[in-house]
Amino acid sequence: MDIKIQNLKDLKTRIAYLEIKKLEDELFVKQKFQSIKETLTSPFKFLKRIAAMVGISHSTDNTTSRSQKADWVTNFGRVFLPLFLNKTLLKNRGVLVKSLVSILSQRTINAMSFNKNVLVNWIDKATDLINSTKKKVKLPKKEIDYGIPPESETY
Repeated sequence: MDIKIQNLKDLKTRIAYLEIKKLEDELFVKQKFQSIKETLTSPFKFLKRIAAMVGISHSTDNTTSRSQKADWVTNFGRVFLPLFLNKTLLKNRGVLVKSLVSILSQRTINAMSFNKNVLVNWIDKATDLINSTKKKVKLPKKEIDYGIPPESETY
C-alpha cells in the first residue's frame, strides 16, 4: 500500500484519512471488548437477577424500593418456608401447586413483615401461651393454729 505523496495537500489528506481510520479501529475494538465483556458477565447478571427475585440480594434498580433491608431471618424465611410448606401442608399436591405456593410465600415474606423483632415476638407469644396452659395447682393455705384465738383479749 505504497501511496506516493507528492505535495503538502496529499500529505494532509493522508493524515486526515489515517486519523479517521484510527478512530474507526478504536471504535471497533471498543465494541468487541464490550461484546466479550457482556458475554462473560451475562451468567453473573442472570444469577444476580435470580438472587434479587428470591430476595437474597437487592436489585440495583429502584423499582422495588424497600424501607428496610432484609436481615438473616427474612432471608431464612424466604428459603425455608416454602420447603416447610412443601413437606407438611402440600405433601401430596402437584408440582404446579407447590411452585405457585413457593413463589407466593417468597414474595409475601418481606423485611417489614418478617424480621428478627417479629420472630422474637412470635416466640414470646408462644412461650406465654405454653406457660399459661400449664395449670399451676395452688394449694390452699392452711391456717396455723397457735392455740390462742385471734380475737381473744390478753391481760
